[in-house]
Amino acid sequence: MKTTFKTALLGLTLLGMGTIANAQEVTYGLQVGSNYHMTSFANHSITDNNGKIGVSVAGFARIGNQLFFQPGIGGSLLRKGYTLDKNEKTLKFYQINLPLQVGYKLINQEDFNLRAMLGPQLNYDIKTVKSTAHTDYKKFSFDGRVGLGIDINRLTLDAYYSHGLSSVDKTLDAKNRTIGIMVGYKF
Repeated sequence: MKTTFKTALLGLTLLGMGTIANAQEVTYGLQVGSNYHMTSFANHSITDNNGKIGVSVAGFARIGNQLFFQPGIGGSLLRKGYTLDKNEKTLKFYQINLPLQVGYKLINQEDFNLRAMLGPQLNYDIKTVKSTAHTDYKKFSFDGRVGLGIDINRLTLDAYYSHGLSSVDKTLDAKNRTIGIMVGYKF
C-alpha cells in the first residue's frame, strides 16, 4: 500500500511537470512561517508525545497558470518532545526541505487566487539527532504534502500538512507529521 501511494504521488508530480513543461508563466516567491511538528511513534515505549512549534523559510517557483508545478527549497527548525523509559527528551531537527508540488487554482482571478497543491517532499537533516544511545535518526526522509493557498495580489498565505512516508528512526519507528502556515511575497 505504501509503495503504491509513493508511486502514485511521484507519478502525479511527473505528470504535472510534463503537462506544465510548455507553460510560459513563471512566478517566484519567498515565504516564512511556523510549523507544528507531531512525530508519530509506533514504539509503545514512547509516552507524553508532545509536538512543539518551529519555524520555516522557503523559496518557490510556480510554473504555469491554472494547473501549475511548484518546486521549492526551504529550511525548517522542527521541535519535538516525548518521554522514553521515564526520560524526557526534547529534540530539534534542522532540515532542508524540497517540496515538489502540482497545484490547481480553484479560483483564478487577476488579484485573487485560491490554490490546492499535492506532491512529495524530500527532507535532509543537516544536524544528526540523537535522543538515546539506541536511536539513529536518518539523514533523508520522504513525505507526502498537501496544502491550500491564497494569493492576494503579490501576497501569499499557505497552509499545509506533511505526512511521513518513510521512517526517520527504526528503533522508535518514528515518522514525520507537520502542519505549517506560511506567508510570503511573489515577485
